[in-house]
Amino acid sequence: MTISQFIYDHELDIRDRLKAIVPEAAAAAKAAGRRHKGNASFARFSVAGLATKQANAVDDVRAAGLDVRTYKSAIHQGFDSLHHGPAKSAACVYERFRARLTVLTKIAPLFADGENVHTVALAKIAHRQPVGSLDQFRPTAALRMVSTIHRGLKERGVASKIFGIVEVSLIEEDGARLFEPHVHMIIEGPTYEELSAVVPRRPRHSSKIEPVYHSGGSGLYFSKFEPEERSGYEDSRGNQGRQRNRMQASERAEWLAWYAQHGMAELMILRGFQPGLMKQFMTADLRELVREFLGRRRRGRG
Repeated sequence: MTISQFIYDHELDIRDRLKAIVPEAAAAAKAAGRRHKGNASFARFSVAGLATKQANAVDDVRAAGLDVRTYKSAIHQGFDSLHHGPAKSAACVYERFRARLTVLTKIAPLFADGENVHTVALAKIAHRQPVGSLDQFRPTAALRMVSTIHRGLKERGVASKIFGIVEVSLIEEDGARLFEPHVHMIIEGPTYEELSAVVPRRPRHSSKIEPVYHSGGSGLYFSKFEPEERSGYEDSRGNQGRQRNRMQASERAEWLAWYAQHGMAELMILRGFQPGLMKQFMTADLRELVREFLGRRRRGRG
């Protein structure tokens, strides 16, 4: 059985399991006295939807006048080529799907929900890039922030395990439209106070530390890979908030072109685990990932 047929046969089960994570995380958040920021839009899945998104991305790149031939060489045409040749780029919807299942089945379970498990969102102001120059940013610059935090905890005698993933969104600051690379992390080991001591803050960084109440919910949020514009607003009560909108077509094409230059393994990092674990995760067989995600043992073929 081909991979595409296997995924098609399990499409509804995969979709239902992804969607189930949202109420599970919300219930865990409520029990902890928190508000879950994830929503059902982060759990969408359909085989046809992935194919349409991949085709639309090619159209965006072509319409923006970017190198569509190079872009197409960086993505898969479907599920069946996932295990033929080297892995494709993080712009590929099929690679992102495999990465999402890897995060949810292999990585999130490594972080037990508890008092000393936190998420950290971290961006360095100097990493922001004006629209038109995102190609100047290298993900290693963001991943160095993860290593610095891990090293800072180690120097203080605090053992930690960290998973981080680089994401790029769009913001508007003083009338300028900027791409903002940032890292989402889940960190186990340090207390809130110990973590606060090593996570950089303003004016050079923007950061937020929150307790983890459901590692699967965090993994679902981390692996959304959406071309979003985040904009601030003030509600009728004067409270500050953020809303998420789709990028404009030309900005989305630039975002896609940047992701096409980098593989998923370049955007994810583990610290505090055995060497080579990330490579092992990133080469996991998709069929086995799906079976594990659905909680099923292999029985015969297919």
